[in-house]
Amino acid sequence: HALPLAFYLYNKYKSKEEVQQRVVFTTHTPEKAGNEEHNINHMAKMGFFDSLDLGTVREITETQGDMFSLTVGAIKLSKRVNAVSKIHARVSNEMWSDILGDREIIPITNAQNKKFWLDKGLQRAFEENEDYEIVARKKHNKRLLFDTVADQTGKLFDPDILTIVWARRFAEYKRANLIIRDYERLKNLVERSEKPIQVIWAGKPHPADSNAINLFNQLIYITRDLKGCAVLIGYELALSTELKKGADVWLNNPRYTREASGTSGMTASMNGALHLSIDDGWHPEFAKKGENSFTIPATDHTLDIETQDEIDYKNMMEKIEDEVIPLYYDEPKKWSTMMKNAIKDSIHNFNSGRMADEYYTKMYNFEKDKS
Repeated sequence: HALPLAFYLYNKYKSKEEVQQRVVFTTHTPEKAGNEEHNINHMAKMGFFDSLDLGTVREITETQGDMFSLTVGAIKLSKRVNAVSKIHARVSNEMWSDILGDREIIPITNAQNKKFWLDKGLQRAFEENEDYEIVARKKHNKRLLFDTVADQTGKLFDPDILTIVWARRFAEYKRANLIIRDYERLKNLVERSEKPIQVIWAGKPHPADSNAINLFNQLIYITRDLKGCAVLIGYELALSTELKKGADVWLNNPRYTREASGTSGMTASMNGALHLSIDDGWHPEFAKKGENSFTIPATDHTLDIETQDEIDYKNMMEKIEDEVIPLYYDEPKKWSTMMKNAIKDSIHNFNSGRMADEYYTKMYNFEKDKS
């Protein structure tokens, strides 16, 4: 965590206000695991506070008790705090309302580097506005991805079949297994002779997260006999790039309000994959109904988890069966138009240049008398 630099600065300047003028903070997640708390005495012994006495640490961070929150400390010692999407800013302001005082956590939505992620062949076809070339390039990229599927699993995927990809961190709230909640229903979609689908999962569970590891292994076991389903390992940059270039649909189905941003969908959209997502994270700022993506209606996040999962599963499957599949197979012209819109809207609004400019003007170079 970067917070120790604030205590180094306090040792140097002996003033909380001087520290705040030099520090800004980005909160990245509402998840408890991403807002760590540790025993303040142990942290002091480990040198976290740059030899400051605990009385001073408690005073400048307004900490009571033995547990020290890294997020609270960072908020207290920063001049400005931002979240990584508009919804995340709203959630964060509610989460930390008791410590923010008259301050507000502002949104600076994440972005991705187009130059790194965007397939060059697809970019040329898009810039020349060639629908045929865009579709042909997507099928080429699907074949490259399917070579990896064959190498890892022995399964032979068809580039003419609608391919849905779920790929990201294997955190429980991201619900990698939601689409397989009803095995027979998925099996029917995968194995039917008319308008079938293919599904690929990839990602990494945290090595200390036994539930996520078990979920990953269960997906491999459950899908082993489904020829149109594959779980891939080795989710590093190369595989991530292949998946985003080769996906027809990029599936994102976290529990509502718990996806801070979801940047994988941005790079998938840059590569002509249509984002099928819960209306959370960056998606509400991107999605245009019927134009560039598909939106799964948001569920009341105050409901119990089992009820949320059941409602979201129902809404997601209805969206796939009634809208996504018919559009892909029956209206290829509209599908390619949506691909172009996805590329255009993602590279215009979610490229890293926009984000860097916002960090400079709204965070680094911010002065209180500026609007």
